[in-house]
Amino acid sequence: MSDLLLVCRLTLICVLAVAGLAKLRDRRRFAAALAGFTFVPAGARPALAVLVPVAELAAAVLLAVPGTLAAGLGLAAVLCAAFCAVAFAAMRRGTAVGCPCFGSRTTVPMGPWHIARNAVLTALALLGGAIVVGQGASTPFSIPAVALAAAAAGYLTVFAVFTDDLAAFFSAPAGQR
Repeated sequence: MSDLLLVCRLTLICVLAVAGLAKLRDRRRFAAALAGFTFVPAGARPALAVLVPVAELAAAVLLAVPGTLAAGLGLAAVLCAAFCAVAFAAMRRGTAVGCPCFGSRTTVPMGPWHIARNAVLTALALLGGAIVVGQGASTPFSIPAVALAAAAAGYLTVFAVFTDDLAAFFSAPAGQR
């Protein structure tokens, strides 16, 4: 199970770090994207433009440090569940707002792809937390296990980061693919 914990941990570190850095790299763009979420109070949007990427980066750091792994998994679960709820609310309200998750420039409205991505990330955080509670966080790793976990985490990270591109591809008419 320690190999599975490593996959959860590495995937969440990579996804949250990429997301947090992308938002901080272009804070104005992220803040402007938040304006499309009309169900989020306007007064909260400037604070969210700073707090969300800082929380993502904090979770990535907590996940990277063995002594704070449980806290990192908890924060990651809360963040990913919140992102899932935001995507669901946007889709349910028919808000055609794009996902500002990874600095994406696509105009694909948030929808099932975004909900699924965030649900999987939430599940990874919860699974990692269950493993930590059940058997602890300090277990030895073999080089092949680390390599396999890194490859799996890399695949999952790329899939998560490019969700908007996949959604755009599959929502385009067949002649435009």
